[in-house]
Amino acid sequence: MKIAITITIIVLLLAMTGIALAPAYILSLPVEATPDAVLSHPASTDAKSPTVESEEKEIEPPPEPVITDITLSFVGDLMLATDRGGEYAGSFNKLANEVEPSYFLENFIELFESDDWTIGNLENVFTDDPTVQPRDKGYTPAYWYKSKTANTAILNAGSVEVVSLANNHSEDYGKKGYSDTRDALDEADVIWGDNNNMVILEKEGFKIAVYCTTFYYNSYDLIISKKLAETEADYKIVYFHGGTERVHVPDSWKATGAHRMIDNGADLVIGGHPHVLQPIEIYKGKTIIHSLGNFCFGGSRSEENRTMVYRLYLQLTDGELTSVTDEVIPCYLYSDLYKPAIITDETDKANVMAFLNGEIESPIVK
Repeated sequence: MKIAITITIIVLLLAMTGIALAPAYILSLPVEATPDAVLSHPASTDAKSPTVESEEKEIEPPPEPVITDITLSFVGDLMLATDRGGEYAGSFNKLANEVEPSYFLENFIELFESDDWTIGNLENVFTDDPTVQPRDKGYTPAYWYKSKTANTAILNAGSVEVVSLANNHSEDYGKKGYSDTRDALDEADVIWGDNNNMVILEKEGFKIAVYCTTFYYNSYDLIISKKLAETEADYKIVYFHGGTERVHVPDSWKATGAHRMIDNGADLVIGGHPHVLQPIEIYKGKTIIHSLGNFCFGGSRSEENRTMVYRLYLQLTDGELTSVTDEVIPCYLYSDLYKPAIITDETDKANVMAFLNGEIESPIVK
């Protein structure tokens, strides 16, 4: 009886203190009777949550820069014809009828195929019209050069993609001869330029203007510069035809004009017409080639036997011009009949380079 009273008092006291009571039947069971029970300790109130390592954000490496190389080869006069279209023994036209078109420039085919464009000055008319007549030039001696349109294959076989018609022979046979020449070049997929038609070459969105123009008198360079300024291009080249023939020193007016072309925005100035080489000048960090001379010249077999190929190398990084370099390759005008070749003789090569650098008066040291 006392035990029952005691238990009752304890229960009442616990109830009064607010302590929750488990059912009596659980309290009365021994631990052994609940084998599945798991006794756990309550979590400490100051315990830290487990540290979870966050994944590092993956950083992509910067893209590799896009490098674009552009190579242009420039040569001098291409006279792929004979005076008045003659086909006599020893003439260019007769030889062209007898050999493959590749004969004339075969010493350069690997070089020219490796560039993007090869550019030369075409100094003859292409026509198959027997009725065209030489125009009156009003002076003597005078020459009129023409050949069959089949001779355009010489350009194709030699990997010459661009020619200038801005010279004193492109209209030897009048407007009809000039029109026939342009049509023949179009048919052969050869790009041509003249005073009125700017050549725009483009690679990977980078535009190169090549202005093929005559330059026969003082101050005409201002007209050339104006034309160039109106042209949207990333790099601008003047490829002109003018100056006194067969002299190794450029006319002072011509040199002054070339300087002004650079002052007015030209990146490179290249001249022709003297039929001989003239020195290379660096003006305000830019190159002026006063005369490239002849290259493949059917007009004569007795011209000065030195010429050159000028190679221009442009490099773009992500479309922007980042490097400009160049190379001069000294050449013979004749290694065989009407066939130029690269000079391998070290003395001859050194003499050409010394002349171009202004160290000696002639590229041929006798």
